[in-house]
Amino acid sequence: GMGNRYMDLLRNPDRPLFDRPLMATYPPGSVFKMVNELVAMQLGVVNASTGFPCDQHLIRCTHNHEYPSNLNIAIKNSCNPYFYQVMRAAVLRGQSSNKFEDARLGLGQWQKMVKTFGLGERLGVDMGHEKRGLIPSPEFYDKLRGYHHWNYKTVYSLSIGQGEIGITGLQMANVLATIANRGYYYAPHFVRGIGASGQPMPEYRQRHYTAVDTTYFKYMVPGMQQVVDGRGGTGSFASLAQYGISVAGKTGTVQNSHGPDHSTFGAFAPAENPKIAISVFIENAGFGGTFAAPAAGLMIERYLRGKVAPGRQRWENWVMYGTAPSHH
Repeated sequence: GMGNRYMDLLRNPDRPLFDRPLMATYPPGSVFKMVNELVAMQLGVVNASTGFPCDQHLIRCTHNHEYPSNLNIAIKNSCNPYFYQVMRAAVLRGQSSNKFEDARLGLGQWQKMVKTFGLGERLGVDMGHEKRGLIPSPEFYDKLRGYHHWNYKTVYSLSIGQGEIGITGLQMANVLATIANRGYYYAPHFVRGIGASGQPMPEYRQRHYTAVDTTYFKYMVPGMQQVVDGRGGTGSFASLAQYGISVAGKTGTVQNSHGPDHSTFGAFAPAENPKIAISVFIENAGFGGTFAAPAAGLMIERYLRGKVAPGRQRWENWVMYGTAPSHH
């Protein structure tokens, strides 16, 4: 009977009832660098032409790249030390101190601002099992480390979307929608409209603005386009430039202590007049540019063009079956 089948589903090792986009929380990885940059811009401690050295003494950088003399170069090359210094400037307000009090005060402000991106709380989708995720507060670290026993050097992993931070796939896609909209999001819903008119309900039309002024969001886009279409960009496998579609994206690799790293890619397209925002998270698949980026590219292509071009079937085979494309 029905009861037995339901128990089978519950016992299935693939966990078909576990709704990963709403229920699984992971560190977001590099996509979160955009949020940190926006918060720092709002606080007035950095701007789009700020440069920081790629100082490997602070944190390891996974790409060899030119000096990150501005934001576009830093985003394109996903420079970890750059974003370490961005968040440090935001949390310590440009002070170079490692005092606990400064870090505690700054992190409290940072957390409040990050949460306005729809993170660390439910977005209010039409499903009851949505998880909040975690954007850690000073109180969280007081409990974890002890009052006075932490400072920026304890929490710096947050600068690159690692460490004690948890975000759902849906929240990540929503961050990309917020950047695509240049500063606001609508709560995501399954139902577009109700009743004879099919019009969206008024609460579905409510714009949620972040704590960051809308003027700053445009500065994220050129670097994200470079990730996909720039020379040596880490997200080139998502490129749809040959069809005149400009994709803005960000690759990520999320460290996983239980096995191979997770592969992430977030994007929106067309970059200048976006119609779709997407977040791809592939468990244990390693570097984000390898699998997550082409998966996103295929979904964007199908959404915007209604089909996958014959010449790109090889990417479908790559994403679905792991058969390497014959040429790039």
